[in-house]
Parts: sequence; structure tokens; C-alpha cells
Amino acid sequence: MQTEDGEDLGHLNMAKVYLATFVVLIPGVIAYFTERINIIIATPIKLLTLLLIWMASVSIIHSPNIKTAIYPCMSALIPLAALQIMYLYTRKYGINKILHWTFVAFQIILIAQYVRIYKVANMGGEAHLMTSYYPMFVLPLVLLHPRKLVRYISILTVVFIIFSSVKRGGMVALILGLVVYVISNRKVQSKGFRSILYMLFSFALLGGVFYYIANSEYGGVFERFESVMDDGGSGRNIVWFTTWQMIRNSEGASLIFGHGNNGVLNDSPVFLSAHNDFLESCYDYGLVGFTLYALSILMLIIYSIRLLKNKSELAPSMLMLLTITIILTNISHVLIFYLMTIVCMTIGTLMGQDTHNRLQIQRE
Repeated sequence: MQTEDGEDLGHLNMAKVYLATFVVLIPGVIAYFTERINIIIATPIKLLTLLLIWMASVSIIHSPNIKTAIYPCMSALIPLAALQIMYLYTRKYGINKILHWTFVAFQIILIAQYVRIYKVANMGGEAHLMTSYYPMFVLPLVLLHPRKLVRYISILTVVFIIFSSVKRGGMVALILGLVVYVISNRKVQSKGFRSILYMLFSFALLGGVFYYIANSEYGGVFERFESVMDDGGSGRNIVWFTTWQMIRNSEGASLIFGHGNNGVLNDSPVFLSAHNDFLESCYDYGLVGFTLYALSILMLIIYSIRLLKNKSELAPSMLMLLTITIILTNISHVLIFYLMTIVCMTIGTLMGQDTHNRLQIQRE
């Protein structure tokens, strides 16, 4: 998609979002190079690190020259930098006031980019913009903000954005993510009748917001839910079956080590990516890449359950992030898109803060 001046909107938007990410990471970059680096990192981060390095390596091997290897390598190494830098920074300093407002500013930047793209993309009446996912993936970080008003405004804004994008998967991911957040938040904070009433009130409020939007000009997403049986999830059933056949037909080294970045898109007879990160990782990065990704998700689930059992204030945000990620990674893409950078940034931040909290307890 292009602007009136002939600019490619997708690449222009991506460049600005990457720039915004680097601004968020600046404090961490300073800490990374000025403090002694501790390589003893929690298992989920180790697995994600190995996965992203593997993705970059496979991309280099399958690229015909250095120039074509730059973009796929950066797509893996930028999330890796976000993961490591945010973990190391919050591990030492914690999530301070500056970082809280930085996350808010980052979400505002992503919202502004979405609105700009939406104005052009929605000329035909249907947006279907995946850029609406970016502010949603920052939401778990913003929900750590100490001010309730900031948290409520962020939730309502993201809800309106997802509805306006007419993305069925995004709507399901957001609703379930918020439900998981509310339930886990109640479990962490308190128990008893008052807690149950608060939870019911939260669900009623969210239900009212969804009902209002459903009856507004942004209610088109519900019409798309009604058509899901007819369109096979926008043809995903065909795409998944085709990708699975491509994996089955792979042999030897290609099955183990993969076909390279965007392998499905380049080789598929339907000319589409897998729309499922497990299938995509298996074909693009082989059984090695698939195993590393599956283990990363599994270890993050185990880690999140441990946070919840310990009644950590970080548990609701981590569980919300995982809920959204698992849903979208099965019906769309997180691993091979820019979303992976935000996911890694959030995981690094939350796990770094958890380590920071535990170290403080040990010192006391």
C-alpha cells in the first residue's frame, strides 16, 4: 500500500516503529554496556535466545548474498536485543517511574502509526490492519502502571482499535487476554466476596464496552465472525493443509534445518505464509527451530504459573501476554513479524523485574 507521494506505507510504518523501539531500549543499552553482563539467565530467555540466533543463522545460510540476509537477520536480532537489554536493565534497576511512562509513550506512538495507516487503508471500508496488534501487545506493560486512569484509558483505546481493524483473531485474543488478566489479578490481590464482586463488575464493564462498539460503526468484526464457517477463517484451512503437505514432502537436511526465512511464502502454491507460527517455524527453520519455539512457549507457561502461585504482581501481565501470543501464533504470526520484538521486550521486562524482586528479598 502506498501514500499519494508513492511511499510504501508498510515499510514506512515499520521503520518508524523500529525507531520508537530503539528509543524505548536506550536506557537498557546504556546499562548493558556499563554494567557487568551476567550470562546466568532464566530458562525461557535462554531458549528464546537460542531460537532467535538459530533463525538469524538459518537466514544467512539460505540467503544468496549478504544484502538479502540483512533484513531477516535484523528481524531476529532486534527481538534478541530487546529481550536481553530489557531483562538486564530491569534486573538491575527494576521498572521505575520513567520506564512506566516510556511504555505509555511507546503505546501512543504505535497507536498514532495505526491511525495514520487506517486513514489510508480504510478508504475501501474494510481495514483488516494487523498494525492494530502492536498497541495490544504493549498493553500488558502499560497495565503495570501505578495509575488506574492510565490503565483504563489504555484498555479502552486498544479495544476500539482492535474493533476498528475488523480483525477476528485480534478480537478473540484481546477478550480472552483481558479475561485472564482480570481473573489472575483478583487471585494475586485478594480473595473473598469483595474480590468476586470486583471481578464481576470488571466483566460487566467490558461487556458493556463490547456491546456499545458492536452497535456502532466499528461493529463489522461481528459480521466477520458470522462468516467464519463460510470462509474457513479467511482460507486458513487451505493454507494450513498446504503448509503441512510441504513439511511432509521436505527431506533430509531441509526437514531438520529448514528452508530459510519466508520459506513458506516463497515455496507455497497458494503464495501465502503459513498463518501459524508452529507450521511456519517447522518449514522455515526446520525441526530445530520448531522445537526451540515450542519449548520456549512451554517454559513461559510454566514460568507464568509459578508467578501466579507466588502471587506476583507481574503474573496478570505475563499471563495476558501469553494468552494473546498463543492465540495469534496459532492463527496468524508473531514469531516472524515485528510483534516478536514487542513480545521479547515484554518478556525481558517482566522476567527482569521478577529477578530484581527476588534479589531484593535475598538482600533483606
